[in-house]
Amino acid sequence: MRTVWLLVAVILIAGLAPMCAAVEASKDIPIYDGKAGVEKGDVCVNPKDGAKMVWVPAGEFTMGGMDEETAAALKEFPEDSQDFGEFFLNAEKPERKVHLDGYWIYKYEVTVAQYRKFCEATKTEMPKAPEWGWKEDHPMVMVTWQDAADYGKYAGVSLPTEAQWEKAARGTDKRIYPWGNKWDVSKCANSAENKLKSTQPVGSYASGASPYGCMDMAGNVWEWCADLYDLHYYKNAPARNPKGPSEVGGVIMPVSGKDKRPRVLRGGSWQFDGNYAFECIDRGNDDPTIRYNTGGFRCARTP
Repeated sequence: MRTVWLLVAVILIAGLAPMCAAVEASKDIPIYDGKAGVEKGDVCVNPKDGAKMVWVPAGEFTMGGMDEETAAALKEFPEDSQDFGEFFLNAEKPERKVHLDGYWIYKYEVTVAQYRKFCEATKTEMPKAPEWGWKEDHPMVMVTWQDAADYGKYAGVSLPTEAQWEKAARGTDKRIYPWGNKWDVSKCANSAENKLKSTQPVGSYASGASPYGCMDMAGNVWEWCADLYDLHYYKNAPARNPKGPSEVGGVIMPVSGKDKRPRVLRGGSWQFDGNYAFECIDRGNDDPTIRYNTGGFRCARTP
C-alpha cells in the first residue's frame, strides 16, 4: 500500500510540473509551509532549454494601481507632457483583485545562449546583433513578439500573460517594485544613475529579486507578454485568469507592421531612466514586429 501511495504522490507532482527535470527549494527566498508538493518559490528546470522556472502558487493578488500611484508617477513627466502621461498611466487603473491558477515562470530572461540553441535547432537565423555584440549570458534582444512566441513553442512553454507577469513581479503585498516600495537604482539595470551602455548579464542584481525569486523583472530589457494591448482592458477584464483582450483599444503607439495590433511589454529596460517604467504595474506596448536593443522576454507555463 505504501508503494501505491508513493506512486500517487509522484503522479500528482508530475501533474503539477510535467516539464520539470527536478524540483528543488529556492535559494533566493524561504519556502512557506504550504500543502505537500510544489510550493512558492520552488525551482524546476525545463529540460528543453535548461531554463530555471519558479513556482507561483494559485491565489489572488492585487493588479493595477490607484489614483495616488498615478499621481506620483505623473510627476516624472515634463510639464508639457502631463496630458500624455495621464492618458498613458490611466491604463493601470482600476486597481482590482485577480485570481490566477498556479504556474511556472522563468527565473531569468531568455539569454542569447538559449536563443542561439533555438535558432540552431529550428534552422532560424539569428537577428542582427546589437551594437555591443552578442554576449551569451545577457538577455536576448532584437526579437519580435512572434520570435519570442516561436521560442516558447520550441521550449514547450509560452509567453506569460500580463497578469502572470505582474503577479510574479510584485507578489501579493501590492509592492511598487519587485524588491519593495522604495525606488533604488542599484537594484536593477537602468540608466537613471548607472548610465549603462548595454544590457547586463541576467541575474546581475540579486537584491532586486521579486517575492518569488524572479530576477530582472525591473530593468535590463522590456519583456513581451502574450496579451494584445487595450488601454481600457482593466475596466472589464475577468477577475480570474485574464488572458488579455480579443482586440486592441485606446492605442497611441504607432504600429507599422503587418500585424497592427500592439502587444504588451513589461518591466522597463537598461536604457530607461524614469522610475515609473520599473514599477510592477507599469503597462507598456509596442509594434509586435519591432526589433530593438531594449526588448526581450521570459517564458511561463501553466500545468
